[in-house]
Amino acid sequence: MTAAVLIDNLTLRYPSGTVAVADLSLDIRPGEIFGLLGLNGAGKSSLIKAIVTLLRPSTGRVGVFGLDTRKEAAAVKRRIGVVPQENNLDTYLDVRQNLLFHCRYAGIPARTAAQRADRWLSLLEIGDKAGESVLHLSGGSKRKVMLAKAFITAPELLVLDEPSAGLDPEVRSVLWAQVRTFRAAGGTVFLSTHYLEEAEVLCDRIGILHRGQLAALIAREGNGIFPSDRVAAAFHAVTGTSGAGQPS
Repeated sequence: MTAAVLIDNLTLRYPSGTVAVADLSLDIRPGEIFGLLGLNGAGKSSLIKAIVTLLRPSTGRVGVFGLDTRKEAAAVKRRIGVVPQENNLDTYLDVRQNLLFHCRYAGIPARTAAQRADRWLSLLEIGDKAGESVLHLSGGSKRKVMLAKAFITAPELLVLDEPSAGLDPEVRSVLWAQVRTFRAAGGTVFLSTHYLEEAEVLCDRIGILHRGQLAALIAREGNGIFPSDRVAAAFHAVTGTSGAGQPS
C-alpha cells in the first residue's frame, strides 16, 4: 500500500545555514491520524511546509500518495487541505467569499462550490457569519473558517499546524469532531500540536521531534489507548524539560 506521506532521509536547510530537519525518515499510513509533538524550533512547521510543497528538500524526498512534492507539486496540492498556524484568509473578502474563491482556485464548479460552502458553514456552526468580513471575526471563528477552507476541496490528506492554539474548549471540541469524521470517511491527518491531550485523544501514533530529528515514535496499544503517561514521559526525556512542563 502506498503511504499517504513518505518522508525519506529528509534534510531541510535554510540559506542562513540553519538545519530545521536533519535526515528524517517517516511514513504516514492512509487513514491514520499522525501527531507530531515538539518544542518551539524543533522543526515541526518546517516539516509541514515541506509536506505541503512550500519548502523544497535540501536532500532526501517527500512523497504524498506516491507523488514527489518537488516534481509534482501541483498534483500534491490538489490532494491536500491545510490549516496553517498563520491566518490564511483573504481579509478583503467575507467568510463565504473566502470559501468560494478557494473552490474556484481549485477548479470546483460554482454550483458545487456554493453547496459545499453552505454545508461547511453549517457543520462548523458559522452559517450566521457567512456575509461578515473576516476582519471582524473572533479568533475561534477565523479558525473555523480556515478549517472549512481546508475541508471544502474534499482533500485526501488534511495537514493541521497547531490547529487548537488559542481556541476555547467549545471550538476545540468542534475541531476534534470534524477531524474524527474526516478520518472515519477515509481521510488521513497529519497534526502538529503542543497539546499532549489533543495528541493522545486524536492520534493513532505520535512522533516527538527534537532538534530536527524524530526522537521517539509511540503507537496506541491493542486496547486502543496510549501506554499510561508514556507520551509525556518520552517528551520530557527527549527534550530535557521537567515533568511539569508542556510542549509548546
